[in-house]
This record gives sequence, C-alpha cells and structure tokens, in this order.
Amino acid sequence: MILSILLIAIFVGLIIYSITQFQKFFQLRNERAAVLGEKKVRNKNYSVKFTAFALKSYNFIERIPVLRRFQAKIRKKLETLAVYDEFTLRKEVMKIIFAICALVVIVLGFLLVIRPSFLVAFWVFVGFLLLSGILVDFFIYRVERKLLKQLKEYINRVRFYYQSTKMVDEAVFEAIHDAGNEMKNHAERIDKIVNSLDVEKELALYEDVAPTRYLRVFAGLAVLVKERGDKVIDGKSSFLNGLTAINKELNAEILYRSRLSYAMRNLPLLALIPIFFALPVKNWTEGNFPTTEAFYDSRIGLFSEIGVYAISIACYLILRKMREISESTKEFVPNKVKWERWILTKVKGAMLLCKAFTPKKYSRRYNDTEQLIKDANESITVYELTLQKIVSAVIIFILAFGVFAYSHVREKSVALQGSFDGSIFTETYTAKESALLQQQTDYDREVIENFSKAKVLPTEEEIVLSIADQLELDPSDEEVLKTYNRIMDKYVKYTNAYLKWYEVLLAIIFAYIAYQLPAIVLSFKKRARLKLMEREVYQLLMLISILKDFDGMSVAGILQWLERFSIAFKRSLEIAIEEFDSGPEEALEKLGETNTFEPFVQIVERLKLTLIRLSIAEAFEDIDVEREYYLEERKEDQTREIAEKTQMGSFLGLAPMISLIFIYLIFPIIYIAVTNSNQMMELLH
Repeated sequence: MILSILLIAIFVGLIIYSITQFQKFFQLRNERAAVLGEKKVRNKNYSVKFTAFALKSYNFIERIPVLRRFQAKIRKKLETLAVYDEFTLRKEVMKIIFAICALVVIVLGFLLVIRPSFLVAFWVFVGFLLLSGILVDFFIYRVERKLLKQLKEYINRVRFYYQSTKMVDEAVFEAIHDAGNEMKNHAERIDKIVNSLDVEKELALYEDVAPTRYLRVFAGLAVLVKERGDKVIDGKSSFLNGLTAINKELNAEILYRSRLSYAMRNLPLLALIPIFFALPVKNWTEGNFPTTEAFYDSRIGLFSEIGVYAISIACYLILRKMREISESTKEFVPNKVKWERWILTKVKGAMLLCKAFTPKKYSRRYNDTEQLIKDANESITVYELTLQKIVSAVIIFILAFGVFAYSHVREKSVALQGSFDGSIFTETYTAKESALLQQQTDYDREVIENFSKAKVLPTEEEIVLSIADQLELDPSDEEVLKTYNRIMDKYVKYTNAYLKWYEVLLAIIFAYIAYQLPAIVLSFKKRARLKLMEREVYQLLMLISILKDFDGMSVAGILQWLERFSIAFKRSLEIAIEEFDSGPEEALEKLGETNTFEPFVQIVERLKLTLIRLSIAEAFEDIDVEREYYLEERKEDQTREIAEKTQMGSFLGLAPMISLIFIYLIFPIIYIAVTNSNQMMELLH
C-alpha cells in the first residue's frame, strides 16, 4: 500500500511539473535562440523533424476516440493559457502528450522492476491514465474559472475607460494593465486585432483558437464599434449595452461552474480508489484470513475482481462526463480516415453483412435511425452505424467468451496447484506446515494427472487401495478416507472446468447489449446536442441584441455574425450564407427547414420579416425580453441539473468504495464461512 501511494505521489508530481514547466522550457529556449540570432544546423534539423512528427502524431491521435478526448483537454488548457496559431498550438499539445507518455513508461518500468507482475502493471497503468485525466481536468477547470472571472473584470475596466475616453481602442489598451495573468495574453491579442491593418484576417485567426465564445463576442464587438462607431439610443450606448449583456451571461456561467464544481468535488478521484487499493485489500485479507485465498483463486473471485475494477472505471467515466462544463470551440471534427467507411469499401462482403442487419431502406426503422444520426450530428451512414454495432458485438462476445474460458483454465490450475484449505479460523501456517501442504498438493496433482491420462477411471476401491499403499496405512484408516475425499473434490473441480452452455448464452446476451450500444450513445449525443442548441440560442439572442442597433446591419450581416459564433448551427448557417445571394427567401426557408429546433426557427422567422417590410431593429424589438426569459429558464434548468447531478454523483462516487469493501473484503469472508460451515460447527462444538 505504501508503495502504491508513493508511486501515485511521484506520478502526480511529475505530471504537474511537466505540464507547468515543459512549455516554459521550449519558450525560453526559443527566446534565447532568437536573441543570439543563430541556431546550429543540427538543432534546426532536429526541430523541423520533431515538428513534422508532432503534427503527424496529432492527426493520428485525432482518429482515436479516447486519445482524441485527452488531446482535446490538453489543447483546451493551452488555448486558455496562451494564444497560438493553429500550427504552433498543435505542436505544443503534442509536446505535453509526449512528456506524459514518457513519464508513464518510466513509472511502469520502475514498477515492473520492483514487482514483475504484468497484471498489476496493467491495472496501475489504467489507474494512472485515469488519474492523468483528472489532473488535466483539474488544471483546465481551474484556469477556465480564473479566465472567466478575469474576463468579467476586464470588461468592467473596458467599460470604465470607454466612458472616460469614448474610444474603443484606447479602452481596450488601457484595460490590459489591469488584466489578470490568464486574461492578459488574450487582452493583448484583442488589442492587436483592434489596431491591425487587416482586422478581419486577425479576428478570424483569433476566433479559431479563442477558448470561449465570450472572448470571441467581445473581440468582434470591439472591432464592430471601431469600424462603424457606437450607436446611442435613448441616451444609452450600444457598446455598453453589449458589455452588459456579456457580463450577464458571464455571471450565470461563473455561478453555474462554481456550484457544479463544488457539488462534484473529489468524486472522480474517489471512484478511482479501488483500482489502487484492491490489491492491498486482497493481500490484507489473505494475511489475516488465510482461507480467503481459495475464494480469490476461484472463478467467483476472478469475476469479483473484474466487477470491482469495472464498477470503478464505469463510475469514474460517468462522473467525468457529468462534470464536463468546458465549452467546445467546434462541435464536430470529422476524421480524415473513417474505419467504418474503409471496411465497407475495402473488405469484401462487409456491405452485404451490414445490409443484412440494417432495416430496409425507406422503412420506418431506417428513417428513424437516419434521423437519430442527423440529430446527433454524426457524419456516418446507417450502414456504417450497423457496422459499428456488429464490431461492438463481436468484440464484447470475444471478451466475454475469453473471460469465461480463462476462468476455467484458472480453475483447472487452482485444482492442480491447490489453494489454502482450512476453516475461517485457521491461523497462518508455519514453514514446516507449509512444506507439508506443498508435498500434499504435489501428491494430489500427480494422482489427478494420472486420472486424466487414464483411458478408464479406476473404481473407488482401487483408488483407496492405491492411496493406502502409498501412505503405508490400512485402507480403512481415517487419513486414507480424508485423502481420497480431498483428491476426488479436486478431480471433480478439474473435470468440471469446461465452458458451459449458459456461459455461451451469457456471452451472446452481452454481445446483444453491446450491439445496441452505438445507438444508445447516439441517443445521449442527441440529448447533449439539444442542450448545446438551447445554450447556443441564448448566446445568439445576446449577439443579435447587440447587433440590431448598429447602422447598416443587414440580414446577410446577421447571418455572418451568427455563423462566426455558432457551433450547433454552424454548418447550416454556412450553407445559408452561400445560397443567400441566389435567393434570400429560399436560403432562409431552407435554413428553417434544416433546423427543427423551435427557438432557432423563431430567429429565422424574424429574419424573414426583415426581407419584406421590417428593419432589423423592428423585427427584434422585443428580443431583450425573450433573452431575459431564456436566461431565467436556463437558470432554473441549471438548478435542477445541479441537484440531480449532486444526488447521482454522490451515489456513483461511493459505489466503487462500497463494492471494494463488500465484494472484495466482506463477501470473501462470508463465502468461505458458508462453504466451511461444517468445519466451523465442529470447532464450535
């Protein structure tokens, strides 16, 4: 246990040190080289080769779902800490990933040296991967909270300086001096954009890497006011009204993040405890209750071990998903190479197999599946979804079948090698007793192997006589009968260790459940996208409320601004902009038909009115009221969501610990006590 804790502490320290110092090292090295004005050719070649390798690795990881999410987390942290272009950002992300991989390899190598057990190394490796995810999340959430708070303070300072100077560029520049550490880089970049000769180009580059849409909205608003000037209506500045709207959204976001973070604090880490402490608990139980070794070596012990680890990992993944509040800058990034498409086009018979398992085209089930894919915003076909189902089912069937088969192999091995035999009250054996038990086990194994090799199994009398001769005792002696019963018990276990029909049936059931998983995942993605669309409509209403008062704002201009800051509706807005010149009404009509989300459709309907008889300001005259309503509705939804997540998170956080204590500590003792109840009664009498 002490070794596990020590390794965890070392790994945590190395991860923290690498994430905070690795980037500084390369930055200082590059600055030093720039000051000196020279680099050696060898270092330059190495840098070029490393950059090329890093970019290829980045593209490769993007195709792997699990690693892609981990990569996105690190990217999010770097986007928050500093402002890069896309090329440099990818390279910096891979530097950190390479460092983490190197640390994991070093720690696992050290572990294998001091304790050469590949099973232990595997579970510790899994634990370290999950723990590294917690550490990255911790840094991301902590920095994001700081950035949002500092952005709010920065906007307040911009408001103050703008009221003093009535000049956006001066206000943005002066507010830099009061910006916090996380906000300072972004404030300097926004100031550079506002004063740039090619504003649109610089703004577009910044929008690609800005960590939150609040920064994109603020930067775009500053550019808009700088180019077109401020509009004062009823003595109120449109720019200041826009800053107020952004701050309202920021206040709601900061409060939500704070409450959710407090509700979910330490729960993912708590769920990982069984992975690191299952082995120490097992060793402690075997040390204090030696007969539990028979339980841990049995099939039910193997399934209990798998169950504890599975519960821990499942609860951890669910808790990670529940506490995710990071804002994605892109909703979907298509893979350059989709394995489903490659298999369907390259492997003969794959398409025919998928068609056999896919509902008939144009049938209701086919249309429902196609609509589910569309609602989840996945770029796959119905046949590719079917292939995902088949592959999932095959993988789970093989795993389940393999686990059952391995459990029987392990059962045979235990029957031959022997396990601790005694009562629950048995003390630890001395060296002499252990040697005697080992000699007894070797004898039993030899007899069982002879039985398995024999074409005809000897009768009971023949076996008893053989045992009596070898022990040099009378056949009626109690020791001979005890030895016979012990050997026959082991032989029965040995011969019964084969794959049963109900185990194959269970593997098929597990495969069927796995077959449904891709569709279930799409359903969850559909719900998540619905929440994203709800949240985005609030943001778009805020954006329109800012833009509607500026002179010269048109429907095409509104669409361009919405497309720049949209995630869920980005693709459909791009199509509408492309088709707008060919026919504004047709483009908006298609935009409304493509998106069935009612609040967004209402925005499109208002835009249609501006093409006929109303101005932008008139069509969205009451938009502030609508936005306030949606803001209050979102607060209510967030309150209910936090309450539900708190309740469920508490259960999921404690479930792994409960399973560890009950399944891996209490249940083995009860199991051995029940199986040895006769011996216990004899001892009590």
